[in-house]
Amino acid sequence: MTTKPSSEFSTETPFLVEQEIQFVCNLAEYCGKMAAEMRASVGVHEKTEPHDLVTDADLAVSKLLLKELGSRFPKDFLVSEEDVPESVDEKHRRVWYLDPIDGTDNYVSGDGQYSVMIGLLVNGKPEFGCVHSPANQVTYFGGPSFGSFKRRTDSPTEGFVPTGFGNDLSSPVRLMMGFRDRKKNPWVLNLPGVRIVASGSVGLKVAKVINDEADLFVHLSGKLKYWDTVGPVAIALAAGLEVGTLNHDLLPYPLSEIRHPDSVVIGRPGSIAWARNIIGSQFLN
Repeated sequence: MTTKPSSEFSTETPFLVEQEIQFVCNLAEYCGKMAAEMRASVGVHEKTEPHDLVTDADLAVSKLLLKELGSRFPKDFLVSEEDVPESVDEKHRRVWYLDPIDGTDNYVSGDGQYSVMIGLLVNGKPEFGCVHSPANQVTYFGGPSFGSFKRRTDSPTEGFVPTGFGNDLSSPVRLMMGFRDRKKNPWVLNLPGVRIVASGSVGLKVAKVINDEADLFVHLSGKLKYWDTVGPVAIALAAGLEVGTLNHDLLPYPLSEIRHPDSVVIGRPGSIAWARNIIGSQFLN
């Protein structure tokens, strides 16, 4: 894997030292390059249904992530979307959740809206996340205890200031929602003062909010898994975004589960209240 110089920002945390953070980011970027090179001739398979796809790249990246992270963090527990254990014992203080290719449909279609995602959960809280976009050659990483950052190939690392967001959502509210949620809840498309922003990977949805390309992401179907959220949520919290549900101000991560049974809301300040008022008033009734 190609190494990069350390960030000019202080990125050491109570849970990971600078060299470990660089290792994880370099690994995600290497895996993204591998996936991009495989895409043109990659084998595509169905998991459980026609719209639930897995590719040979998903499996190859998963295998590499498990091997490399397992060697670097031998005492930590690892969970990959493509290698899910029967359960995660609550004795495991540190658990890595890996999504080798988040947005497999996007990867297959070639629209570039996919990412490699790595997240660290410590004592049930998202403490570090890394999201790499191969198509854009950009990596987002961070955590609540040390901040959020973005780096591009051969460019200096940038830090995000949490106070950079306003406190109010102005019309039109730029809403991101998955295809299945929009199909099941078509009334969302007709909400006044709302503009739907196209997006793919959950990690790239968070990136769109950080980059002021969207205001919030709302997930309604209750099907997001921990590997979909741990990394992006750690970055979102570090960047000063709100993370919760239509019913709760926080997004819980009990180790006895791997799926969020509730809705998920991630966005700039004011997003949870807006989502409850505009989305929840119809969806929860």
